[in-house]
Amino acid sequence: MGTFLLIIFVVFFVIPLLRVVATVYKARRTMRDAMRSMYEAQQGQRAQGAEPNRRKAGWTSPIMRRKKITKDVGEYVKFEELPADPDSPADGYTRATYTRTESQITDVEWEDIK
Repeated sequence: MGTFLLIIFVVFFVIPLLRVVATVYKARRTMRDAMRSMYEAQQGQRAQGAEPNRRKAGWTSPIMRRKKITKDVGEYVKFEELPADPDSPADGYTRATYTRTESQITDVEWEDIK
């Protein structure tokens, strides 16, 4: 009877646990190998001098661009201040205005049924 329980324990608990551990280990190893190969490829590019314009912090140097529109294009527009309307409030908000509402149109006249 004890042997039978030991076999069931091994089949239902130990073997699935070992499969999970093996899968996790394989995934970690695959990811570690992928990261290592990317790192080595990056180090190989740096050794060949593929990135000559690098700053100390790793930022690339800015590219100087000319203006698209020169100073002689266009004209200067002079604005003038208009005097304030004495009826308008000083704080810039408009006063409430009266709005005429339209009468409602009805299709049917209602009657109370007695």
